[in-house]
Amino acid sequence: MCGTAGILLNSISLTKLTCKPAATAASRHSLCAIFLAMQRILLLFTIVFGLTASSQTELRRDTTTLDFGLFTIETPKSWTKIKERGTDSYVGRIAIDNKDTLDFDLGWYSNKLYETGDTIILHKSLINSIDTSAMNIAEILFVDDSSSNYLNPDKYRKNNYSWDTIDGRKAKIIYPRQSGIGTTGIYIDSLWVGGSDIDRFNLYGINLKPENEKKVLQAIRTLKFHKK
Repeated sequence: MCGTAGILLNSISLTKLTCKPAATAASRHSLCAIFLAMQRILLLFTIVFGLTASSQTELRRDTTTLDFGLFTIETPKSWTKIKERGTDSYVGRIAIDNKDTLDFDLGWYSNKLYETGDTIILHKSLINSIDTSAMNIAEILFVDDSSSNYLNPDKYRKNNYSWDTIDGRKAKIIYPRQSGIGTTGIYIDSLWVGGSDIDRFNLYGINLKPENEKKVLQAIRTLKFHKK
């Protein structure tokens, strides 16, 4: 037997094998090779598991749980709660740093975080023909798209959307097409029945710094909801 492989072989209860004398050396060599391969796989698994556990420990060490009563979220320790007063829903804010903040709204009328659908897209050649007394020019996006007479609204949207399950609930995840410009957050259309309607939830930030976008997308996956 060879080194550790021999020890491993002796420590495992194996069914007795009957081999012809001429084949004994070859059989032992094959078994030795098999156990050496198993040993390498076990060592690789141990290393990967150790690195993963270490990474998770570091992550937990750098995060904290922000408790808002009806929900909790795991965030970097530097993020802080900001109290707000809502009229017909539970609202509040989270300060990410001295510039970026998140807003949340839990209640019947929480914004679904749609792209601003009221924005009108017109070719820039029409800019001088707009009646500003009848239309808010701030809601108009003027574009220079001479490639076609048809203007595709989707081409000019800022955000992408995906769907996932967060804390057992179907959630819409919003993130910018161009990092730093757009909305980053989550919308859940149904938390639980609250009075005569269904409580909904959103949490989002606008035009966040790219590094904060990534942190928000990580944090929203740790959301846990608690009906009182």
